[in-house]
Amino acid sequence: MAQSRNRSTAHHESLRLAFCGTIIALSVVLLLTSALIPIMTYAAPLLSGLVLIPVLLSYGKKDAWMTWMATASLALFLGFEKEMALFYLFFGYWPILKWQVDKIRSKPLRMLVKFFFFSLSLLCMYGLLTLLFPLNAILGEFEEMGVALTIAFFAAMILCLFLYDYLLTPLTMTYVTRWEPKLKKMLHIAR
Repeated sequence: MAQSRNRSTAHHESLRLAFCGTIIALSVVLLLTSALIPIMTYAAPLLSGLVLIPVLLSYGKKDAWMTWMATASLALFLGFEKEMALFYLFFGYWPILKWQVDKIRSKPLRMLVKFFFFSLSLLCMYGLLTLLFPLNAILGEFEEMGVALTIAFFAAMILCLFLYDYLLTPLTMTYVTRWEPKLKKMLHIAR
């Protein structure tokens, strides 16, 4: 009986590691699309964040955070586009954190927390980008845009992040109702 339990535990652990490794690989492939399509600099990190949802729901926050951390490390150290890698570093984990923030009962307070989080994260990301990786192209773009367009750019980014946050709930529900049962059946994962 103990041997059967050990086999079951070993099988579960092997599945967990293989599943998280596959999600990391899928995330890295999604991040690589930013080299092919320029707009993917911002879209790829958000899409890569979406694939954390199955890890979060199947194996919990700890594994989801570890999967995010491994993907972020690969994005930073494999010579990916720095702006995209930092965008993933600062926003790729939002699908994990969102559910904690959504527990705030007051909708105005919840929206304010999200606004400050998105704003502060964007400012920190671009501050870090200009300090650690002084990319003349990015600095030149902001200088060329001027103050008004730079503010409009940041406002548009925050609006896009709110849209992303809004879409996470129906996308998660679609995953739970349509794809999770099929995935669990295919992988023989019991809840």
